[in-house]
This record gives sequence, C-alpha cells and structure tokens, in this order.
Amino acid sequence: MTRVRPRSLLQVVLMGFALVLMPLGGMIWHDSRALEHLSQLTSDEMERAVRDTRRATLLTNLAVDLERTLRRYAVLGDSRILASYQQQLGHYRGLLKEHQASIPDAPVYGQLDELIGWLDGLQDLTRAKAESTSLRFEDLSQANMQLEVATRSQVDEHVLRVRLAIDALMKEIWWVSGLVAVLSLLLILLFTYLIIHPVRQIESRILSLGAGIEPDKKPVDGPAELVVLGERIGWLHDKLKELEQQKYQFLRHVSHELKTPLAVLREGADLLSEQLVGPLTPDQQEICQMLEQNSRRLQTLIERLLDFNRLSQQEEFERVPVALTPLLESLCAEYRLTLESKGNRVHLPERELTLQADPYRLRLIIDNLFSNAVSYGARGGQIWIRWGQDEQQSWLEVANEGPAIPQDERERIFEPFEQGSIAREGVLKGSGMGLSIARESAISLGGELGLVDDGQASVCFRLTLK
Repeated sequence: MTRVRPRSLLQVVLMGFALVLMPLGGMIWHDSRALEHLSQLTSDEMERAVRDTRRATLLTNLAVDLERTLRRYAVLGDSRILASYQQQLGHYRGLLKEHQASIPDAPVYGQLDELIGWLDGLQDLTRAKAESTSLRFEDLSQANMQLEVATRSQVDEHVLRVRLAIDALMKEIWWVSGLVAVLSLLLILLFTYLIIHPVRQIESRILSLGAGIEPDKKPVDGPAELVVLGERIGWLHDKLKELEQQKYQFLRHVSHELKTPLAVLREGADLLSEQLVGPLTPDQQEICQMLEQNSRRLQTLIERLLDFNRLSQQEEFERVPVALTPLLESLCAEYRLTLESKGNRVHLPERELTLQADPYRLRLIIDNLFSNAVSYGARGGQIWIRWGQDEQQSWLEVANEGPAIPQDERERIFEPFEQGSIAREGVLKGSGMGLSIARESAISLGGELGLVDDGQASVCFRLTLK
C-alpha cells in the first residue's frame, strides 16, 4: 500500500496553520454567540426588573393620590376633582393590569381588585363623604406594599436566573475552550511530528554519514523537499565512500611503491657504510650516516601511513587473549639501545595480565606509547608501565618523567600530523602520526586513550578497554 505524503513542506505548514485555526475560529464564534445571548438576556431581565419595580412604586404612589383626591372631592364636591379622581383610578387600573401580566403569581391581586371596585363606587358624593375616612384606605396601602414586596421577590428571582445562566454559560465556554485546546494541541503535535520526524531521519543519516556508517536506504517519510534531501544524503555518502576508497588506494599504492626504491637506497647506504666498495673519507662517512638515518625515518613514516590507512578502512578483526608481559619485553628489547643511551629505566608490573584484543592493534597502541615515552622522556628518567583490571574494564598506563604536556595541547597531540611544542630527542624526528594511530586503534577496540594526571610521573597515557 502506497503511503500518502504531503507534496511540499509549505503545504504541511499551511495546512497545519489552517487546521489549528479552524477550532479556534469555531470557539470564537461560539463564545461570541453565547456572550451575545447572555448580553441580551441580561439586558431584558434588567429592563423588566426596572419596569416592574418602577410600576410597583407608581401603583403605591397612585393609591396615596387616589386617597387624597377622594377626600378633596368629599370636602369640596367639585366635578373637576371627580374627573381627576376618575382619571387616576383608570390609570391605576391599567397599571395594575400590566403588573399582573408581568408578575402573575402575587396573591394580593384579588384584594386589590376588590378595593378597586370599592374605589369605583365612591364616585357618588354622598358615599365619598361617608367613606373618606374609611380604614379600607389603609388596606389599600398595605396591599400595595405587599405588591412591592412580591415585585422585589420576583426581581430577585430574575437576577438569580441571570446568575445561573451566566454560570452555565461560563461552564460551557470552559468546556468548549478545553476541548478546542486539546484538539489544537493534538493537531499541533500531529503537524510537528510530520515535520520533525523526517528532519530526525535526515539528522540520523547525517550522523551516520559523519560516523562513516552507511545511511538508511529507505525513503524519508515526509514532504517532497525532505525526501529529495534524504536522497541527496545517500548520493553524498556514495560519493564520499568512492573518494575514501580512492584515497586509501592511493595511500596503499604510494606506500608500497615507495618501499621498493627505499629498500634499494638503504641497501646502497649500508654497502657504502661498510666500505665494501672502497675506503671513505670522514665527510663521506658522515653523508652515509645521514642517508641511513633519513632512510630509516622515511621507512618509519611509510609504515605508519600503512598502519593509519589500515585502521581508517575499519578492517574486521577478531579479539583473542593477548598477554602483556611478553609484548612489553619484546618492545624493551627493540628499544634497548635507545634506553641504554639515554639511561632510562623501565618498570614493569610483577603480575601478569591478559587482554581480549586484536594483537596487531594492541601492539600498535603500546608501541606508539612506549616510543613516545622513550623519545620525550628525560635522560636518566624512569618509565613506568602499569596495568590493572576490575569487573567492568581493564586499563594500561605508560608514564614517564620529563617535560609535562601543556594543557592546551592535551587533545591536539592526538590529531594526525600534529606535534606538541616539546622537542623530541634523538636523530629521527616524529611524524605526528603515532598518538593518532594509537587513539584510532583504541577506539576500534571499543576503548579510550587519553592523558591523565599522575602523582608519580610528569606524563601519563592511559588506555582503557571494556
């Protein structure tokens, strides 16, 4: 089944923004509609409360005015006062009808209807005079006060209803906001994955490229631009691999080609030094010595180039038990003349140690470290070879007396063709390859090689193998 990939990175980004904004836009629309509804509800309820409260107060005031007007009419008997009384009574009756329509549950309406009928019968002057001091006016006032209380109670209920509506709306807004936040977060994570996942794949391939490991051949899962970039990394790996092979082939050919004429040069220099072709003058003997020394130096450089080339190609090897004592004894025998000429003394551990390693690579490490200690150690100084082992790792140290390596050179001396500021003793000069080859060999064995501080020696190299 063919996997569907976004056509371009721009499409992924634009689609991500669009899909993330959609729920946010929906939330904004929902919240605006809910707030609009709440605003309308609050406005209507507040207007109704104000109208009802104002109407109840007006009814109470009209009841007082009706009482005053009726008493004036009973005293003066003026028809104009009667007309005013009739107008006030009609107004009161209309307001009470409106109030009953707005607040229908007040129990005082029956009493008020009865009192309105009584007031309507007081339009006769004789009866008005007889009832002008009636206690029923007090009943009218009390009934209007009860109507105001019922109105305020109804207004409180309306306010409570608005509060409950606000609380319900706030909960709804919170739920919608939470849902939108979760949905937006999921969309953000989805599109972040769609972008980061192929980037991580490309990063992994770049790291593989830097480590000399063949990158994954599968296509990158992502936009077309990143897929093409992944293919370009594979193409770059093939090109680098081809160039690396050409470099190693060139070094191998050059090294082997140089060894043949070098052997002839050394043989000729030896013949001249032995004076087999005739006696030599002192100047000629000095020239022969120069030929011998530089030919040996050239041979050492060629051998180290071959070692470096072999290590760089990461050839497969098998680990076998390697005894350290015989290895160190053979090295001491090789460097015996140099050690005697400088007056150096080598201290080896008394107990034996066997390491699981490749013999060739382990000898390269120890040879370069020992040669370094002999060449840079102080005349008449001590050289210590120490080793040990625990449950997790084994270690070997080569330490010597002499000038300490400056702090800023402790890593640089492990780079190829790099030498420190300390002068090497002896006729042959260093190539700057020994420590680099030693560290490469240690890494290939799954270990580490570096400088460590030592209380007994000025310089101490430690090899650690797991």
